[in-house]
Amino acid sequence: MLPGFTSDLAACGVPAVDFAADVAIRNPYGWAARFPSPLKAYGVSREFLEWRIRQRVLALPGIEVLRGQATGLIREGDRVGAVALGDRTLAADFVADATGRGSRADHWLAQARWPTARETFVDCRLGYATRRYLIPEGHTADWAACYIQPGTPHQRRGAILMPVENNRWIVTLIGFGSDRPGRDEGEFTTFAKSLSTPLIAEAIADAKPLTPVAVSTSTSSRRHHVEKLPHQPANFVRFGEAVCAFNPLYAQGMSTAAWGASLLADHLARYALDRNFAASFHRALARRNDWAWQLATTTDTRWLSSQSSPPAWHQRVGPRYTDRLMANACHSKRTPRKLSSTSCTCSSRPFRSSPPSSRCTASLLRAGKRGVS
Repeated sequence: MLPGFTSDLAACGVPAVDFAADVAIRNPYGWAARFPSPLKAYGVSREFLEWRIRQRVLALPGIEVLRGQATGLIREGDRVGAVALGDRTLAADFVADATGRGSRADHWLAQARWPTARETFVDCRLGYATRRYLIPEGHTADWAACYIQPGTPHQRRGAILMPVENNRWIVTLIGFGSDRPGRDEGEFTTFAKSLSTPLIAEAIADAKPLTPVAVSTSTSSRRHHVEKLPHQPANFVRFGEAVCAFNPLYAQGMSTAAWGASLLADHLARYALDRNFAASFHRALARRNDWAWQLATTTDTRWLSSQSSPPAWHQRVGPRYTDRLMANACHSKRTPRKLSSTSCTCSSRPFRSSPPSSRCTASLLRAGKRGVS
């Protein structure tokens, strides 16, 4: 979408790590095997990433930014004729909602007398606390980043340490239910020491904190089934977390949003903006979001103390295979190599190739079945 963007990040001093070789990953069964791979992870703060994206987008021809807050949709027949911006309106031929999990689209549709989408909601009560540190001078380790994975039912805590621009670490503590971390600075260190390995606690012991502790519990997975709507405005589409929001633990949000934008570009190039355009786009988007949704919610349902309905077959079987694959990954390089290619959302041409779920090979399934490789 933005050619050369990762090279641009690297030129700005953003560190890139080999996720399979440079990241020390501790799962509930031990340390995962490490090996060279093409899977690069760029350590970049959100504000820096969004600032660079904004710069690149504003440099494109035909882009204009208007200040204001969208407050509703103005209906004209079976289309959106304009967007309400407070006390003024903006005429529109086409409207895309990319406002994230805080989207007001259903409220606006109801106001304009269109049907609203059914919502599926999964909340495993995950919470996380984040703080930034200056990397200590002279720090050395055989890892560049660390990921301590939580696991049901007893290992309810985890953490991530990632290097970012300007010689800093971002450290995020993770907890479920009553084990969610708070914003107290002393408790941040205590929580880190309580993890299954002291690696992160020892790393930050001599590091200078640069920020207060920031806490978030806005982590539920929500899916608006726009593809099921019997009627919808022909020129109004939603993508990204405005239609499907994921538990951030699985790092799917920005990737699926980018895929949605790529799919939208493809549809706009191939199809006319007729009465079926939005419905067709939303059906295609739902198919592309299915695998990511199943991956996130299959794991999250394990943390729920009660469910309103019995779990589906994949919610019963999937976690058992996941446990066996994680155990296998501690002594086999083959399994994590195949697993990373299956779960990774990265692709240079995502909508002209198969989704990651289709790369779930027979050998990976056999490894999950045996628990060994």
